[in-house]
Amino acid sequence: MKNLISRIFRSVPRPITRLIVGLLNVRFNITVVGVFFSSEGKVLILRHVYRRQHPWGLPAGYLNAGETPEAAAIREVKEEIGMDVKVASVMSIRPIHPRHMEVVVVGTVAGGQTFTPNFEIFEGAIVSPDALPADMMPSQAEIVRQALAARRVFST
Repeated sequence: MKNLISRIFRSVPRPITRLIVGLLNVRFNITVVGVFFSSEGKVLILRHVYRRQHPWGLPAGYLNAGETPEAAAIREVKEEIGMDVKVASVMSIRPIHPRHMEVVVVGTVAGGQTFTPNFEIFEGAIVSPDALPADMMPSQAEIVRQALAARRVFST
């Protein structure tokens, strides 16, 4: 039986086999969330247009096909507020929904840059991790606390 299936599969043109495999496999989304610290230990946060209950949060967005989480985080910050950031490492990867994975990266943002928000962002700020807005997404406030704790461990 395996040999028959294998022969049939190999005889079908590659674009059709890719279509069949794509239709038979479960799809899911991957987002990246960035925790970017300034040299003073403050964190970059954004007030998002499309988030109603918790408008403040970390820079985040979906990965494009073939894109690394690091590249996606850098691209998202550049698109959303026109600033440059550097990614140091991946902090965590976790499922946040059965068909949605989240990759958290940690890095730095240099001072002296100007916020230029696009249509997705009202404003940006670089704030003390102890002074996060009350209307920040709770899960992202926790991510900031975890990144800060990890940063303290690695800096000692």
